[in-house]
Amino acid sequence: MSDNNSNGFFGRIFGSRSQNEAYQPVSANQSSTNGTPSNPNHMPGYFPLEDTEEQGSLGRVRNYFNSVMVSHSVRSVGGWINYIFIKPIIIVLVIFFRIIAQLLNVIYFREKHGTRSRSFSNTTASSTLINDPIDRVNHFVRVLEDNLTPQQQYGQSHMPVSVSSLPPFFEGSYTQALYMSHQRAKFLFVYLTHPQNENSSIIFNKIITNPEFISLFNDPNIIIWGGDLTNLETYQLANSLNVTKFPFLGLLCLTRTSTMSPQGPVKTSPKISLVLKIQGSFPEDQNPSVIIQNKFKKRISKYEDELSLIRSELRDKYMSQVILRQQDLNYQKSLAEDRLKKQKKQYEKVKKQYLIWKTKDFENWRSDPVAGSARVAIKLQNGNRVTFHFPPEASVREIFTYVELLNGGYLDGNISGNVTDSDVQKYNLNFFKITYKFKLLSPLPPKRNLNDLLVTETKVKDIDCIYPNGLLIVEDL
Repeated sequence: MSDNNSNGFFGRIFGSRSQNEAYQPVSANQSSTNGTPSNPNHMPGYFPLEDTEEQGSLGRVRNYFNSVMVSHSVRSVGGWINYIFIKPIIIVLVIFFRIIAQLLNVIYFREKHGTRSRSFSNTTASSTLINDPIDRVNHFVRVLEDNLTPQQQYGQSHMPVSVSSLPPFFEGSYTQALYMSHQRAKFLFVYLTHPQNENSSIIFNKIITNPEFISLFNDPNIIIWGGDLTNLETYQLANSLNVTKFPFLGLLCLTRTSTMSPQGPVKTSPKISLVLKIQGSFPEDQNPSVIIQNKFKKRISKYEDELSLIRSELRDKYMSQVILRQQDLNYQKSLAEDRLKKQKKQYEKVKKQYLIWKTKDFENWRSDPVAGSARVAIKLQNGNRVTFHFPPEASVREIFTYVELLNGGYLDGNISGNVTDSDVQKYNLNFFKITYKFKLLSPLPPKRNLNDLLVTETKVKDIDCIYPNGLLIVEDL
């Protein structure tokens, strides 16, 4: 009784057990040979464990709920917070700072911004004119006219004088101006500008627009070409002339040197050289008239004698070339006339052989007419009227040949000769065609011109106005 009570007391404390789970002594038969019990559940001190599979599944459920679900929920909440709050705030801040940057740029860098805009517009305008050198020069001159002061434009009379306020710039490309200077030994001024150069107004206002400088171009042997650096041709020219500052005003002309030879001093071939240049600026207190006098006029005077001699040589060379070309033309004309005379002589020779050869055919047709022949009456230029019977299968060309025989007197016996078969092959008489200098017309309506039928070689029987009979009138072309 006491044992049952004690078991019930401990059972209530440690949990109820079944009767077979109570402690039982291990018998000798239940032990293994190596001393290890066969049923470990009956070991002394054994405490029954919970079901491991059930415990593992519950642990996985708890772990999944505690880690995966919580982290996924946190990420979802963070993503929504990023899209709803953080990104809109960043976008608003970026737009705000960009607006502030534009305002600061306009307020503090207005002048520089305007300069870049003008430079861009000038570059764009120049690029659109790059294909036409005349338009490029006109655009360049218009830009220079915009830089003229009111006094330079209107003077004291308040009348526009812009035509004489600028030099007469060469209307064309630099290559054309250089060709003109080289072929005609002219002085060539080159004025190169940079649209963003602050010193460009000094040379422009004191030299380019100076009446004394403009008067230099009254001489037809002095020309000027200008361009700005946005023009590709100007940029290449500036590099070739080693221009380091802008604006640039240079003077080019033909020069040559003398070299010694066994026969004495010999002058080299003339070439274009840069003999004077002004680039950048000069002191404002310096008199521009002195610069024009001491630099340009003296340098022009220095090379004028040599250029005059070169012009004379070029003129003589040009006249010699003209004479040679004229002689060559006369020679070619004489050769053409000789060829024409030879061809005409050969044509008349073959024509005579052809008419003599065709005379036999017409004599046979006249003595023995072919059945179904066309009876054609022909009125000649001298007023005579003849009638002839042409075979129906004969070509319309035979009628023209008959008139040619009448005009040449071949059928009257005035011209005689003999044409052999070898002559026919030699002169290719079967394919020879005469160029007729008359026309055959039908006076009856509908009036027809038989010359139009020579190309198609129409047969006599197919011409209604002469078959089976008809009338034709011979007229000169």
